[in-house]
Amino acid sequence: MTTSSSFMGLKPSKIAEEIRKGKLTVCIVGLGWMGLPTACLFAEAGANVIGVDINPRAVEILNKGESHLSEPSLKQLVKKHIGSGRLVATTNLQEAASKGDVIIIVVPTMIDRQKKPDYSAVEDASREIGKGLRAGSMVIFESTCGPRVTETIVKETLEKHSGLKAAKDFGLAYSPIRATSGRILKDLQEYPRVVGAIDEYSMEAACAVLSTVVKGGMIKTRDMRTAEATKLFESVYRDLNIALANDFAIFCEEAGIDYVKAMEAANTQPYSHLHFPGVGVGGHCLPVYPYLLTEEAKALGVKMALVKQARRINENMPKHALRLTAQGLRACGKALARAKVTVLGIAYRANAKETRYSPAVELISLLKRRGSRVTVYDPNFSSAEMAKMGYSSEPNLRRAIEKADCLIITVAHDEFKQLNIRQLSTRMAKSSLVVDCAQVLDPSSVEKTGLTYRGVGRGTWSK
Repeated sequence: MTTSSSFMGLKPSKIAEEIRKGKLTVCIVGLGWMGLPTACLFAEAGANVIGVDINPRAVEILNKGESHLSEPSLKQLVKKHIGSGRLVATTNLQEAASKGDVIIIVVPTMIDRQKKPDYSAVEDASREIGKGLRAGSMVIFESTCGPRVTETIVKETLEKHSGLKAAKDFGLAYSPIRATSGRILKDLQEYPRVVGAIDEYSMEAACAVLSTVVKGGMIKTRDMRTAEATKLFESVYRDLNIALANDFAIFCEEAGIDYVKAMEAANTQPYSHLHFPGVGVGGHCLPVYPYLLTEEAKALGVKMALVKQARRINENMPKHALRLTAQGLRACGKALARAKVTVLGIAYRANAKETRYSPAVELISLLKRRGSRVTVYDPNFSSAEMAKMGYSSEPNLRRAIEKADCLIITVAHDEFKQLNIRQLSTRMAKSSLVVDCAQVLDPSSVEKTGLTYRGVGRGTWSK
């Protein structure tokens, strides 16, 4: 690449140094769960950072030095770098792109109601970036996508609206984010980063940029397609393994086998890594990313039958939890209709404050449709936050379980692991049920108190 740009004219070996000295501007497009932490880490590394988001309320909150997201240590970093002026937020993407030496795209990739990939946010961002893109800038796309999206949607849209050519006038690379809510800042820094690029210079430049925030090293792939596939493969791998655990769990319930005991014994074999089953799979990644892969496979004439079946199994788990609840209540002489049901946990994952695609949300909806009176309690959400989401709640666990006919544990929050089973039996209604979808309680201990127990994968436990 030949250019007189202040950025792309730099040798890759000098890029990280210039970022740390504050001589380069990094534009982060998308200030959501992954984008805002990314912006803060670049500011922490020394870069001048412009964060862009289409949500004016989020931008307003950020420019006051406050975070609109609940993520450990993020609030402090936002306050620090907004206060110092090293980080600013705006809704004007075209202007921000015109000022960026490096432009990093971290916008959401979604699926529509038909579970088809929705890359509209990627297209919109690429269009506005293209309008402001300067020759010699570096663009790094980080949103999870199907193979070929970077070289088609992103590249072609940037070129169309900028009049520039990738690999000639600007650099282009793809590097998927690998991080989990509750530990995003830590993961962004510690996990190795996979990088694919359009040409050798873009590869070296992208790695130099990312090295200022990533301490886990770089994994250079042969091209952008390989990097895109890497993120999808690692996500689908986990989805399949959870589906296998859920399939085994349903079998164990019918066969009179305690899946947890069988899993623990099986995992003493070094090549066995069985997962825990549960009420389903949540978060933005696993419920979405398999469909990005299967749609690409469909275009290539590949069926991906196993990936599709895993999705069906995991998506069916809230209904399975409902069946367990209905069956358990019948054993107590009660019915779902009119039963007072307390659901413990609205988050999709233990000890996290995030509800995107949470299977608990689907389970609560199913319970309400069957006529249950549902109370929801999650220690990470206030009663006001619950009310805003449309749920009846209580300020503490003790009040939430009072006179409940049924208690459903959907997630293994630390507080739920410390539940006093004897207090449950005294506070809940007579002839009441506990449905443990998170394997946090000992089944025999629950039934010794007179409560009826049901659990995902828990067949026979009394022997």
